Amino acid sequence: MANVLVIEDENILARNVCDALTLADHEATAARTGEDGLAQAEGLAPDVILLDYRLPGIDGLEVLRELQRRGSTASVVMMTAHGNIDTAVEAMKTGAVDFVTKPLDIKELQLLIERVVDNRRIAGQLSYFRDRERAVSGFDQIIGESKPIQDLKRLIDRIVSTPALSADKPPSILITGETGTGKDLVARAIHYAGPRSDAQFVHLNCTALPDHLVEAELFGHVKGAFTDARSDKQGLLECAEGGTVFLDEIGHMPLTLQAKLLQTLEHRTIRPVGGTKERKIDVHFLAATNRTFDEAIESGEFREDLYHRLRILSLHLVPLRERGDDVVLLAAHFTASHAGKFGLSIDGFTDDATAAIRAYDWPGNVRELSHVIESAVLIADGPLIRPEHLNIQAPREEGATMDVVLSDAHTINLDFAGDCPTLEDIEYRIIQAALNFSKHNLSRAARILGISRDAIRYRVEKHGKSDRHD
Repeated sequence: MANVLVIEDENILARNVCDALTLADHEATAARTGEDGLAQAEGLAPDVILLDYRLPGIDGLEVLRELQRRGSTASVVMMTAHGNIDTAVEAMKTGAVDFVTKPLDIKELQLLIERVVDNRRIAGQLSYFRDRERAVSGFDQIIGESKPIQDLKRLIDRIVSTPALSADKPPSILITGETGTGKDLVARAIHYAGPRSDAQFVHLNCTALPDHLVEAELFGHVKGAFTDARSDKQGLLECAEGGTVFLDEIGHMPLTLQAKLLQTLEHRTIRPVGGTKERKIDVHFLAATNRTFDEAIESGEFREDLYHRLRILSLHLVPLRERGDDVVLLAAHFTASHAGKFGLSIDGFTDDATAAIRAYDWPGNVRELSHVIESAVLIADGPLIRPEHLNIQAPREEGATMDVVLSDAHTINLDFAGDCPTLEDIEYRIIQAALNFSKHNLSRAARILGISRDAIRYRVEKHGKSDRHD
């Protein structure tokens, strides 16, 4: 159902149109002049306006221009006299979504209104999803205060501020980093902070499709190009016209497709699979990979010329383990986000849980942290997340532990990645072992340890011990 305002000076026609629209479950109101129509549009906020060109006072085109000046969101359909097509064309250029000629066919008019309403609904949904994606993909979603992240933000800010991104051939950007470091988030931030933010952001994971489908997805295909090509299909590069294409995991793109992509990057033209004609495109290319290009190029799995074409500008994302206390900021952010999503009340972390988050290496980086926090939020049985809720354990590095066997058959375990005794504790235990072995003879114990008798006496007194056996 739509709210329709009919601006028409012929009373009978206006009444007939309103009655027909009402029978079709729309709300319809009539205005007899352009001035009256403008006044009613202010109060009614109609979805659709049927606007006659010839009106007493100001004409339909002036009404249309005034509606736009006032910020009206109504879809305007111009009604013109038979044969007055030039006026209709001018109306479309001015902002009308369609036009009808008189005499009106009521059934055709009803179908036109339905089509306009459907288009408004689709546009509204697209706007909603685009606004929602913009909200979670903006520049402020790159969270962190470490130097690498601050440097990254400054570089992105310089990139999106340059007019080069609006050019016919904007410089491509290559984003590198380990899995889970946030390459997708950075790509979206560049798009939504840049001059192409009102156009499409198209994300293609090069590893998510079989090799034989990647080309058709990117470039489209014509009918009959292959067995399942029953009709022409527009590729993602055309869908992103005026916007951004993000080629994720570009390092794994099939070698046979790399030459075609290089051609597209250099000339900004595409040719659909099975097609014979090239089409121009206006697209900004972003690419990302966690792969080491030197190895891929040396092994012949990636073209060196494509690599250099992709990395006109390059951004590298450091792993989470090199970002210091950013891990704590991100943990708090994910806690609030996931708790809000599930309608739960979580205030934060215990000190032990925070220490565990700091100590863990996070091999899966920010993505792993988000998943761990999401799980912890769901299983936490109180307002604070505890270490057992995190289900993580700091990995033991090679050579991180060693055992020291003392003469009294006791062993000191040095666990440098865990609960390691302090140097003072170790000194005390070694001195005690030497004293026990020498039957508490300070001179003999000192000779065993390679220190003077005064030095061992000092250490015994420092540790609050005294020995009466000289």
